[in-house]
Parts: sequence; structure tokens; C-alpha cells
Amino acid sequence: MAKKLKVGDSIRGYRVTKVFGPGMMAISYGAQAAGGQKIFLKQYKSPAPTVVWYKAYVDYQQELSNRVRNGKAAHYAVRLVDAFEEKWGGPTYFQAYEFIDGRDLEHLLEEERETHKRTRIAPARDPSVWARHVTWAKVLMGGIASLHESKIVHADLKPANAYLLKDASLGSGYQLKLIDTDFSLLADRKAPWHGHQGYVGTDNYRSPEHMTRGAVPILESDIFTCGLILYELLVGVHPYWHEDQAEYAKRARAYDIKPPALLGTMPSPANNAEVSAILHRCLSPDPKARPTAPAIRAALSGRSAKTAAAARASAVGSRTAAGSAPAPAGAKTKPTAAPGSTLKSDRIKLVAPSGESLQIGVRTEMGKAVLRRFGPEAEFWDVKQCTVERRADGQWIVTPASGTVNETLINGAPLTAPRVLSDGDVLAAGRSAKGISKLPLTARVG
Repeated sequence: MAKKLKVGDSIRGYRVTKVFGPGMMAISYGAQAAGGQKIFLKQYKSPAPTVVWYKAYVDYQQELSNRVRNGKAAHYAVRLVDAFEEKWGGPTYFQAYEFIDGRDLEHLLEEERETHKRTRIAPARDPSVWARHVTWAKVLMGGIASLHESKIVHADLKPANAYLLKDASLGSGYQLKLIDTDFSLLADRKAPWHGHQGYVGTDNYRSPEHMTRGAVPILESDIFTCGLILYELLVGVHPYWHEDQAEYAKRARAYDIKPPALLGTMPSPANNAEVSAILHRCLSPDPKARPTAPAIRAALSGRSAKTAAAARASAVGSRTAAGSAPAPAGAKTKPTAAPGSTLKSDRIKLVAPSGESLQIGVRTEMGKAVLRRFGPEAEFWDVKQCTVERRADGQWIVTPASGTVNETLINGAPLTAPRVLSDGDVLAAGRSAKGISKLPLTARVG
């Protein structure tokens, strides 16, 4: 049976300098390599070399390490330095990682809270805190986007697993290092421990997939957890936190929350309404309704492809409103891509945050009477807020009504002229300057 290392012990050339303590799967140590390099050493309790999936796990870890090393994730995920089997009281598997010397997001947020307790200034009223949180949010999503590009699911995201290191050489000023990737998943390959033991996860940060019997965490599961972390950074609260994990699971599945009000104003060209809407979508119980990591990152920066498409489509709509004739029926058009492309179909649907949808196949005047089925936020819409209709060329357009109390918003920006609808566009009523967006409806193919 394997025994625990202690300070001063050496194994495979690594001398233990600190014992961090046992975790669920491994015991963690600070160590030093023969050349003086600091190492984070893990001694595994599971898998033990005696279990049937041990060899497959070692191979799986090698593939995971290769994907990190050979992709953009190399800049964000902690690097595996060595992996070996050694006898220490019994056959034991070890992994050695680069040592991250800095503060994780959990500690950074706790330090901010302690600082503001002393100064008696609420973090929400400190502009430097807001600016820092926006930067951290962008850096986090950049890292997750790179991880997902290599088809890696972190599967145990939480503030304590995200180290943010000050780095003046980077434009953001921070370098991100994601730790605890030893039980991360390859999105295109079954984990060796599937059917033998459960998947990792942390209380109050598990996705619905983590909590569903027989389900496997997927890329979209990371997005759910990122949504929780982004709420903490940009909204100031964890929306589902509860000491009772059964209650947490109930809240996470119920999706009984509205698009949040942000603590501050997003720096231009980003806008609060679009960021609020995309944060809300992160927490959808339906993985297919969640945005991708690049889409979140783009929304935080105000550089989303959707925003660019909106600008182009608005110009097309303006020309139509000025008198240019729509393309005749049957006219040839350029082929379009599915995500973010213009909606060309007999029917479309507008999907509410609850998951309910309104099917549209004919010219429809959108207003509170039509939308009351989706809840009380429909009252923020005028009797006639806008019109959705299909042009002769098959494209759907939305036209704002004049004189409405609240603006008609597309992706958080005021709609002032007819424009073509694209897949994923978010239609709402509100005030863009104040970041208010009521009853956001996402346009999809019917």
C-alpha cells in the first residue's frame, strides 16, 4: 500500500519541500527538481496501478498533455513536466507539474473583500475593481476558448483553479493558468474511468450534466460553470450558491433567474445588455442553448461576430427602407453559414429565457399582448414595439415601431431602422444607455 511522502523525502529526483494535503484523488506536494526548478507534485490514490483502467488513464493523460502543449492552451493550462510510476510503500502513480507561484481567483476576490471591509468602500463603487474584474473575465474566457479549441473539457472549473498572475508584458496585464486538469476530459474520447467512478466537480460549481446520473461533462458544462464565475465577477453574486447541494442542484435546473444587472458599465464597444444576455444564456439547463467560449469572449470585448453582422444587416435594412427593391422571389443568393447567418426559412422562432418559444410564419406585430405568455417582463414592451416579417427573398427582418416608451434593442444596441435578422440575434425592449434589457428573445430557425 502506498504511503504518504513527507518534507525531505525524495522520489525520482524530486525533493519534497511542502505537504499541501490530501484531495479526493491525490495528495499534493511542493517539491524541487534536481536543477532547482519548483514542482507541484501529485501522488495518486486513484487510479492505483492495480485498477483495470490504470494503463488507459496514463495514455489518456499523455494525449491530454500533448493537446495542451501543441495548442493555444499551452499559454493557459498548467504544464505537465513528468509522469511516472514509483514504489513508495507500494506501486504509485505520480505527476509533476510546473509550480504556479501566485494567487488564484478565489483568494484574489477574498483579498478584495477584506480590503473593502477596512476601507468601508463597497467593491461595486470602486471603479478600479470593476475594471479589474472585466479584465479578469476576458482573460478567463480567452483561456477557456483555447482549451476548448483543443477539444479539452476542464470539468472542474472554479475560482480556486484559475490563477491570475500579473504580467506587464501582456496587453491585459494578467496571465491565466488553469490548474487541476488531471481529470479533465477529451471531448472526442471517452474517459478511462467512465463506468468505474464518477466525474470530478466542486460544490456550487457543478453543471447540470455533472449532477445528472449517466451524463458526462462536455464543453458546454465548462460554459455553465464559467457563467457562475462571471456572475461573481461582473454581477457581484453567485446566483445559485447554497450550502445544501440538493438545493443548489434544484436552483441550477430551475433557471429561475433573469438577465442580471451588471455592477458597472462595460467599456465600449461592449455593452451591458449584450453581456447581461450572454451571461444569462450561460446558465441555461439546456447545453445547446449556452454560448461558446469565443462568443462570450467576443461579447465581453464588444467584438462579437454577431455585432459585426448586425451592423452590416442594419445597412442593408436602411437601403430597403430608403426605397431599394427587395430581391425577387427565386433570386440567387450567396450561400450562408448556419451559426450567425441570416435567417432564411419559412418559419422562425423567438426563444425566451425560460426556453419557451414563439413560432412566426407570417408578418407579426411584436408587443406586450403577444408576449405576456412569457411573463411579467412583457409589460416593458409597447402594444406595438416592432414588426417581424419575411421578405420576398426569404430573409426575415425586424422593423422598430416609432414612439415606443422603451427602445427596441438588437444584441443590446438600439434598433433605428429595419434590419435583417441573423441566427442568434437577441431582440428585447429596454434602455441601452442604462444596460436595461427586458424579455430578451433569441432568434432561431423555426
